[in-house]
Amino acid sequence: MNIDIDAVEELCLTNYTAISILERLGISPSQEQINLMESVLLMATYPKKVNPTTIKHCVGEDNLAYLFLHLRNQDLRQ
Repeated sequence: MNIDIDAVEELCLTNYTAISILERLGISPSQEQINLMESVLLMATYPKKVNPTTIKHCVGEDNLAYLFLHLRNQDLRQ
């Protein structure tokens, strides 16, 4: 079995950073909050890996924010 070490390191770093940021904000984060912060961090640090599902997770039902981030992400991919 081959393990993609880079993928594991990115996941761990993103998770650690998400938890660290939330704790520094004085929040005892739930798993949902950690997942949301990881999505935000992913959008900020790895824009080429962002997909519509990640954006939707960050903005929820805010269609204007979704459209803005979706178009911004397309610009960053080029």
